[in-house]
Amino acid sequence: MGCKPSKNALQRTGPPPPPSSSSAQAFYPGHAQALQEQQLANANPAGQLQVPPRPQQMSNTVTPEQPQHPGAAVAGQGTANAWPFITRRGHVLYEGDVPFRFISFNVPSLLLLEDRPDTDGWIPPDPYEQHDALLSIAHLGGRVTRSYTLGVGENYHITGPRTYNERAFVAMDHALAIARNVRVRLIIPLINNHWGGDDGGKTDPSVCSFGNYAQLARMRGKKPSQFWSDPEIVEDFKHIISTVLNRVNTVNGIRYGDDPTILAWQLGNELGGWKGSDPPSQWTLAMTAHIRSLAPNTLVADGSIGGLKSKDKLSKETLSSPVGPDIFVNHYYHGGEDVKRLSKDAAHIAGKHGKVFIVGEFGFAGTGVYGQMYESMLRNNLVSGSLMWSLRYHSMFGGFYVHSEEGGKYWSYHNPGFPTGNHGFCFEEIDVVPQMRHYALAIQGLDPGSVPHPVPHPPPQLLPDIAPNWIRFRGSASAASYHVWRGTTQPGGGAIQWEPQPVGINITDNKCSGSTLWQDKSAVAGVPYHYAVQAVGVSGATSAWSEAVGPVWAGNCS
Repeated sequence: MGCKPSKNALQRTGPPPPPSSSSAQAFYPGHAQALQEQQLANANPAGQLQVPPRPQQMSNTVTPEQPQHPGAAVAGQGTANAWPFITRRGHVLYEGDVPFRFISFNVPSLLLLEDRPDTDGWIPPDPYEQHDALLSIAHLGGRVTRSYTLGVGENYHITGPRTYNERAFVAMDHALAIARNVRVRLIIPLINNHWGGDDGGKTDPSVCSFGNYAQLARMRGKKPSQFWSDPEIVEDFKHIISTVLNRVNTVNGIRYGDDPTILAWQLGNELGGWKGSDPPSQWTLAMTAHIRSLAPNTLVADGSIGGLKSKDKLSKETLSSPVGPDIFVNHYYHGGEDVKRLSKDAAHIAGKHGKVFIVGEFGFAGTGVYGQMYESMLRNNLVSGSLMWSLRYHSMFGGFYVHSEEGGKYWSYHNPGFPTGNHGFCFEEIDVVPQMRHYALAIQGLDPGSVPHPVPHPPPQLLPDIAPNWIRFRGSASAASYHVWRGTTQPGGGAIQWEPQPVGINITDNKCSGSTLWQDKSAVAGVPYHYAVQAVGVSGATSAWSEAVGPVWAGNCS
């Protein structure tokens, strides 16, 4: 979902100010390495841009066959050691013996991507894109993210009754392996709600077709309402659970049911909707037991939501059952009304029934409401975590993916937040993303002002088909802007002679996937140029250079 601009955000013209002096403690995954890079960057004389080593020495190639992300060697060991499962004691989550709370974003397109231009339907994202999403969550202090559900239908995860799409599951393998490496926990809902009833949506036109349980019922020639009780369909859903949890990850060799990367398997997304009846408690308890039989160390989250009045809507039998789900959620899209509702829901779910309570989604407001929500969460230990809707990531074709809700009224967010309202990027993003980071760190007991912003990583990667008038590159997680460096070679060849200062500075990549990100207007026709790109973080720390691309010519510059 996304944001609408505020008057205050429209007046902002630059990035947020840099944080105060930082500590050397490792506050987020990869921070120790990033801090070393930042210290090197800060050693430069003020106002001087030193020429880094030749960019040919750097490589940032990521392919679906061999994703290159931090800790890949560790992921290949095929064990789940050295990272504890998240556990529950009453209404509190624990990592080891330490209470575990989080504030973060949903990443709906982590498993399948719906926003790539010129594609029909949802497709598997590239591992580079998944790494960018998950490293962004880690850089923002999020620690947890939630995907969208498994997809149902041709080319999705579930292609028919008890038949599956290996290509889609390989993309899921990459997501789990990368998340483990950057130390981000995942909540994965299994199936989506069906809002249309048995009449195909005539009584409720807000039908979401992606991954909804009606598709599973129709594969057997049955009505959506039969999903909960028909023996054949119930066994079909158990088969899905068994297939997922018994899958051995093709990237790191860890069986899904043994992977502590998964904070919780969620039975579904908004099952029963905002006003409809929740799944029968018999179904919920049976599916919870089935998951626990295959993943005994992993938590289970209920698939319904409390709607506007959790006390009346959530199943009392499911909530009070000692063998019911560990986690219950609600979603919040009603502005200022949500602040009071949040406290009541926490008191009912966590306070009265002793179950973990999480804000599964919230949004469609502004920083004022978000600030009130965050402050309420921070002060209320009955709230274990929250996930804003939603974060989109860099595209492998350059730029970012963007996503709108409600006819373009709301747009997705992007790390680290950009100050301009290009198509797909709302003005308030520059406030919303840093605000989320602030509270993500605060809920962990950290001082947000003392935690340094990360050095952008990995280094950017120029695309091979560039020319001076269309520079495109794969961006770096947490890059606020970029420098473009230019060099030339003599006609006989030899080393690239790099210009002493970048030819382009303050270049941002907050543009839609595949867009031209910069044009070299000073390029001279007929001259063979080489280019390299360097990412700049929020605090000014710079990444290593990209590999150089060239020679390319400006003969067709307009």
